[in-house]
Amino acid sequence: NGAKLCSNSPGQAAISTLAARFAESNPDLPAVSINVYDVPVMNAFAMPGDRIVITRELLAKASSPDEVAGVLAHELGHVVLRHSEAQLVRVTGLQVLLSVVTGGGSDTVGSVAGLAAILRYTREAEAEADDFALATLAAAHIDPMGLKHFFELVLKQEGKPSGGAFGRIGTVLATHPGTEDRIK
Repeated sequence: NGAKLCSNSPGQAAISTLAARFAESNPDLPAVSINVYDVPVMNAFAMPGDRIVITRELLAKASSPDEVAGVLAHELGHVVLRHSEAQLVRVTGLQVLLSVVTGGGSDTVGSVAGLAAILRYTREAEAEADDFALATLAAAHIDPMGLKHFFELVLKQEGKPSGGAFGRIGTVLATHPGTEDRIK
């Protein structure tokens, strides 16, 4: 709420140039909308409708264009593989199933089981998007080590204490495979 869309022309041009480079190496990629938002969290994510969001904080913390390229290729993987849409269907289906099984109440055991199923699926989707990113980077002749270096940055950030209860919950419910595994 209240996240400001960044409209820096040189920045948008750089992101557009990178997206065009990926499209040149893979003409089957869908046209995507890529926006940068001024959010103080280092993140990027794909959304339904072939949209990708990158945070200003991610761009600020990345130490090279190859790192940003790696993240963008990863998010393109989610778009191409329709992970966002599949996740919406999965969450809606699990909510209906849990409602039927629990009689519509808030059954903690059922909710935890449903959450575990979603997280397992999400970890698989993250690994698939990582594989897609490596192939996409190679096809575009971009050093895939940028993605590795970005994961190393993430690993350093993970070692820092997270603020408040959200940070603790986020660690327990992490949806990505272990960062060390992703670096390997």
